[in-house]
Amino acid sequence: MWAGDENMKLAIFDIDGTLTNTNGVDNGCFVKALSEAHAITEINTDWATYLHTTDSGIMLQIFQEKFGRDPEDSELDKFKSCFVNMLSERYHSDSSSFTEVTGASVALSRLKRESDWSVAIATGSWRESALLKLRAAKIDVDGIPAAFAEDGLSREEILLSAVSQSLKRYRVSRFAKIVSIGDGLWDVRTARRLNFAFVGVGCGETARSLDRAGAKRVIGNFADYSPLVSFLNEAQIPRAECFK
Repeated sequence: MWAGDENMKLAIFDIDGTLTNTNGVDNGCFVKALSEAHAITEINTDWATYLHTTDSGIMLQIFQEKFGRDPEDSELDKFKSCFVNMLSERYHSDSSSFTEVTGASVALSRLKRESDWSVAIATGSWRESALLKLRAAKIDVDGIPAAFAEDGLSREEILLSAVSQSLKRYRVSRFAKIVSIGDGLWDVRTARRLNFAFVGVGCGETARSLDRAGAKRVIGNFADYSPLVSFLNEAQIPRAECFK
């Protein structure tokens, strides 16, 4: 990687469902932590229906709907501590809930060494919980710019924070191309709103849903590195959603 290279491209990876197979354990611990920390139960767990599909955005909306106010910093801290403790306990009791998406660690490491690609992380998860899941899945993100739920309520704010950090980290004034890589419908829509190219990650119905949402390129996993690089180079801004 050459500092100051104006031909540098940026690949921004989501975490849950993209680099790690942790959607299930994350959702379960999130709901339990809400109950234990704040006695909040019977919430809507269709995250796609929330205004902002991020930990910070979901917490804000739940508190506004349940209590008619924003959460206080102390309440957020209490929730985060409970949530992270639950994830940690779950990892120590069942590490199989924290595996990488096949080939993710090696693919990330190889992409970092490409002369024309730089790498960043952008996730709707809280920083501490996100890093725990990455460590548990044995994915090394040391030195990679990363943005978390603390960096914004919306996915757009979080991705833009990752871009800002990356410009400084890789010492460029702009990126020739920015590609967002994610598994959620909200990831596709965020890329479209930001005019970022997009590569989806998923198989079966997930892949079909991403395609219907406008993703032109969807990869099942990272077991074979060559298709990833090809898809990144070919990636386009998601087209308008179609329903078929």
